[in-house]
Amino acid sequence: MLTTTLLTVLLSITPDSYQDIVYPEYVFTPPVSQEYEEVILEKIPVFIVEDTALPLITVVATFRGGDYLIPKENTGVVSMMASLLRGGGTSTMTAEEVDEQFAYLAASSGVGGGGTTVTATLNSLSSNFEESFDLFIDMLRNPAFQESRVQLEKDSTLEGMKQRNDESSSILRRENATMLFGDSYVGRNSTQSTIDSITVDTLKNAHNEIVNPANLVLLVSGDFEKNTMLAYLSEKLQGWSAGNPAGTPPGIVSTYVPGVYYVNQDVPQGSVRICIRSLKQGDPDVEGARIMNYILGGGGFSSRITQTVRSDEGLAYSAGSQFSPGVWGDGLWAAGYESKSETVALAAKLIFNEINKIKTELISDEDLALAKSATIEQFPSMFNSKSDMLGVFVSDYLTNRDSSYWETYRDKISAVTKEDVQRVANRILKTEEMFVLVVGNWSEIKDGDADGRANMNDIKEIVGGEIIELPLRDPLTLEISN
Repeated sequence: MLTTTLLTVLLSITPDSYQDIVYPEYVFTPPVSQEYEEVILEKIPVFIVEDTALPLITVVATFRGGDYLIPKENTGVVSMMASLLRGGGTSTMTAEEVDEQFAYLAASSGVGGGGTTVTATLNSLSSNFEESFDLFIDMLRNPAFQESRVQLEKDSTLEGMKQRNDESSSILRRENATMLFGDSYVGRNSTQSTIDSITVDTLKNAHNEIVNPANLVLLVSGDFEKNTMLAYLSEKLQGWSAGNPAGTPPGIVSTYVPGVYYVNQDVPQGSVRICIRSLKQGDPDVEGARIMNYILGGGGFSSRITQTVRSDEGLAYSAGSQFSPGVWGDGLWAAGYESKSETVALAAKLIFNEINKIKTELISDEDLALAKSATIEQFPSMFNSKSDMLGVFVSDYLTNRDSSYWETYRDKISAVTKEDVQRVANRILKTEEMFVLVVGNWSEIKDGDADGRANMNDIKEIVGGEIIELPLRDPLTLEISN
């Protein structure tokens, strides 16, 4: 039991109300990438940090290069090559033996490939890291692309492709990317013919072009001594032929015509995207755009689109917007929601009302303060763990972001004014350059709600252009179905 004296002391320092509790100021200083960056073998950047909290080591090998290096007729080869680096065996071990060895070592590894990079990850116990890393590097350097696993991967990919039209959301994502990015490496999709054309030689060619030290950036975190680890990595990567460095991904020009586009699907609700290309990373208005979008539709339940469409009108379970600055070209701004067919037009009209409002009326001091404080308070979460921190640095390195960007990030957010928000909204949210894409039952969507508050002709008048049907594509060929 507490003594009388101790109880008296505790009562004397306990606030009468939770509102009287005073928390110490949280001070966060963003880490500096240069403090964690090293170079091995005179050319391979390594972002490295010791973390002895657990007896684990994480290695992430990221290679520049991806779909942008691959001809259209080989679309899909990068993701398949990446998957088969892990699943296709090595020159000295079958795929099954590699699987068994990773399991025996209690290590996990995965490889993924996409538009601009191929990324391989190893998670290992520090006690058997050397054995795990030997297997990991053998997998990356000497893939066998075992025929049985290649065929299995192709069969699995084709089965997945057959389901492309099963969900409205899948159709929406595909057509939205095609609208925004056309026939570029970002907008195109694999087909049965591009998958069927993939051979072991095709996979090896893609591997040789991308997965080599000329394109490599390493992330290493965990239970080790830094200098010892750097020496070990140098030894293990010595002699790996560098190859030619991948070039910079090309910029992407949008060629869509503003208007209302729809894919007719017999479903009870419509899935909608309202899109426009926006700013590039490094643009001085990026921070203002982040605040603008937070207030408009990116701030969850506090944002205007969510409040109006979801909370006030009850037209959608989820409604909001996103702003994504581009790296190699213009990014995008998009609003999205799903609503029952009769209220698709009304929800779109309400979103355009909010767009017009943020362009013509200064936001309130309260809205600005909330958006700025929320953005600043979320900022430290990017560096939650040491591995997360290094991930930020690797991304910045690969996208040529100024290494001092995060040191002044909060200052740039704090400097955004109400006038900046309005100006940036007018710069980005040009309704006459937007398109509206709808997937749903058009006969029930086009005439709008029973109260006559909005129909799809009203939306056409806002964005201009025409109302155009996009016929449903065959899921395997992506050709127009009959």
